[in-house]
Amino acid sequence: MNNEEKIAEFFRKYRDKVQNPIIKGFLANEDNLSLLKKYILNPTDANKNKVDKAFKQHYNRVLKIKYVSNLIYFFTMDYNIKRRKENDTVLLILDKSSEYDARTPLKDLIEDKNEEKHTLNRNLLDDIESERLIKALQTLTEKQLLILDLIYHKQLTLKEISEILKTTPQNISNLHRKSLKKLNQILSEEVKSKYDKE
Repeated sequence: MNNEEKIAEFFRKYRDKVQNPIIKGFLANEDNLSLLKKYILNPTDANKNKVDKAFKQHYNRVLKIKYVSNLIYFFTMDYNIKRRKENDTVLLILDKSSEYDARTPLKDLIEDKNEEKHTLNRNLLDDIESERLIKALQTLTEKQLLILDLIYHKQLTLKEISEILKTTPQNISNLHRKSLKKLNQILSEEVKSKYDKE
């Protein structure tokens, strides 16, 4: 049996295990695949230990990325819950109906002279204590920051934001998703580089 047949036989034998997403990700790296092939062709303890060590590093990276991803997700959830609680306990007087018209709230009677001019309110950044998250947020575009501010700080719906920015709710949703993905990527890379140095 030649080398290629040995490798093919190994992958046939462990076909189900190789389909596992973590193992698939591990083998997507050429260096890791090369280490495994060396072990298949020459199954010594030294080669086995090299594969084990590389897999442990890969697995730890996956766990760290998952951890950061969960951190971002739960941070946004907690932030949203906190803001909703504050808004429920401290209602604006302007939300009450007008004494002249019971159906119209007072805020609708106030003329907004700057209706077209919506700028970023930096309260979102002011309320965040994590310097790493603030730095990551500062890498976003002004529009992305504005959308995050309107969603998480002002608690506007996608439809309301789309009316303000004169675009579609789908576009706002895409920008929101891209912003969170970029934050996740930046924070993941930061954690990865920190642990790679150690």
